[in-house]
Parts: sequence; structure tokens; C-alpha cells
Amino acid sequence: MNQNVILFRALISIFLLALFVTGCGFKDIDKRLFVVSVGIDPAKNSSKKFLVSLKFAVPNIEKVSNESFIISQEGDTIAEAVRMMKSKVDKEIDFSHAKLVVYNEEVINSKLDPNLYYWFIRRRDFQEMSWVAVGKPTAKAVLKLKPKSERLPSNALFLALGKDGTETAYIIPEFLFDFKKRFGEKGLDPLLPIIQAKEDTFEINTVALLDKNKLKLKLPSRETMFLNLLLTENTKTALKINDGEDSFVIDTQSVKTKYKIITENQKQPYIEVDMSIDGRIEEARFNVSNKDLDKYEKAAKNHISKKVKVLLEKMQKANVDPLGFGLRYRSRQMGDDDWKTWQQLYPAIKFKVNADINISDTGLVE
Repeated sequence: MNQNVILFRALISIFLLALFVTGCGFKDIDKRLFVVSVGIDPAKNSSKKFLVSLKFAVPNIEKVSNESFIISQEGDTIAEAVRMMKSKVDKEIDFSHAKLVVYNEEVINSKLDPNLYYWFIRRRDFQEMSWVAVGKPTAKAVLKLKPKSERLPSNALFLALGKDGTETAYIIPEFLFDFKKRFGEKGLDPLLPIIQAKEDTFEINTVALLDKNKLKLKLPSRETMFLNLLLTENTKTALKINDGEDSFVIDTQSVKTKYKIITENQKQPYIEVDMSIDGRIEEARFNVSNKDLDKYEKAAKNHISKKVKVLLEKMQKANVDPLGFGLRYRSRQMGDDDWKTWQQLYPAIKFKVNADINISDTGLVE
């Protein structure tokens, strides 16, 4: 048979088969509703467990638009609530642009349902690079926010958590993939930034610490900043040293932290934390001089070492480990009972904090 005839028949067969392939798995962009953020609150006055809220962006082809709308649905699971929401809209719900999941504090105050974060991991259209946070007074209140500086729906929160906009040591962003990892990794506990919804803006300067089940501890803003310094490097912030008339503020240019766990041949094991901070004096309540830099560095060393040690002991007392001391310990042990040993060790271990402060100048022209 002629080779051209065979090729023609093959093409005809492929074309006929294509006629039987349905297109229901794909919908054009104009038939989709794009979710930008998700809120999960406890259901009130209902037999259902959760109130799931989705914030949708309303696209405008003529200009940049901050238009959006929110749909909420009660359900025992997120999947159930989303399926019910589909009966309230005219287009397919698409999560590919969703970048934020907000939990109500009440949801994580008791035993956390694993499906509240695994559902997002399992969906193929949801980004694991999305951020997760706690919303106050409710998750839905955070979704309703429309700050005056915002040009796109929820973009103000994306800029704050992603550090593409503001840069501050008071915000500890948390990604969905890392949040999930912290729940499954022994020796590393979850943490979530707290978003406080105000009248026409928001505030993110505190953090919630969890164990593997529920919320255990909320840190105030100052301790949140110190935790961020321990978690990340080269964080720029302002450190207030001392109180009263002899207080001054250091504008940090570089912050580096390392630690080691000392357990061998010791009656009392301890964790040694070394902090290296470079900066300059930004503000002072007294006359400062470059010739007295050594004195200022010594005062800063004592103050920061004390504050960081108090924070570490506070987290130890609550039995949470967001820094991963337990994971570090397990990585250097060869036995099968390393986790059991660490669980016995952590509540009694001591902390030694050494802050090396280098103040370059007073910021004044002498």
C-alpha cells in the first residue's frame, strides 16, 4: 500500500478520535473565578465545624481594579464547603492565584484538624508557596480588609508577608509547605504570624507558636522580633537598649546567629547561642560620643543576651521548639531513641547566650 495513503488514514483516525475527547477538564479564563485568599473560621450557631470564606478578585480589562467579593459557606470539611460554594457562583472556582490562608485563632486553639492544611497541599491548583497566618478578630475580617494603599485584592498582605514591600523584623512570614513540614518533623514546631484587622488597615507584629496539635504560646511584638533575629540572618531592625534615661537604639546592619548543643561529658547539658550584631546608634536619650563605643557595646551585649535567654526559656516552658533545637540534636545522634532522649532533655536544658555587638559609630558628625 502506498505510504502516503497509510499516513492519510492515520491522520483521519487521529482526527476522529479527537472528536470523542471531551473538553470538560479545561475551561477558558473568562469562565473562571480566581480566589486570592482563603479564611477558615469556626462555624457559629450551626452543626457544621467550619466557616470557609473565599475572596475572589474581580478582573477589569480596562484598568487596574481592587474590586473583590467574598463568599462564605459552612461545612465539616473545606472540601465540602467549597463544593457547596460552587452552587453560588456562575464560573469555575480556581485556586491558582490564591496566596494566603488565614486561620481563626479558635480553630488552632484546640486540636488542629490535619485536613485544614493537607487539603491545600493535595490540590494541584493551589500554590504551596502560599502564606499561612492567624487572623484576628476573625479570618473573614482579615479577608475583608481593603487598605487605602492597596491596588489589587489582598495585595497589601502579600507585599507585607513577602517582604516585596515593607521590610521589618516584626513580621515572621510562614509558607504553606514549611507549615506542613513543621507538623510532620520531630524536633521542629509550627509558627504562624498573627494578622490583626483594624478599621481600614492591618497590623502584623506578633506570632503564634504551636506544638503538633494546637496553639501553645503567643509572643508579643518585641519577643517576635528577637525570634526573627534567631531564625534569619541579615535582618535589619532597631534594637532598644536599656530603659529610662540611659536608653539608646541600635540600627542593625547585620545579624547572624548560630548555636550548638553541648551534651557530652556534662553534668548539665546546655545550648550555646552566639549572636553577632553589627550596627550604629540611631537614637539616644543622652549625649553619645564615639570614644565611648566600648561602653555602649557592653551595655547592648548584656541587655540583648538577657532578653534572648528569657525568650528561649519562655518557649522551653511552653514546650515548643520553633527554632528546631530538637531536629539539630536528632541529626547528630546515631541511636534509635534520639527523639525520646530529646523529649526528656529539652525541658531541663540550660541556655547560654553570647551577644557580640559591634557598633561602628554614633551616627553623629563630631
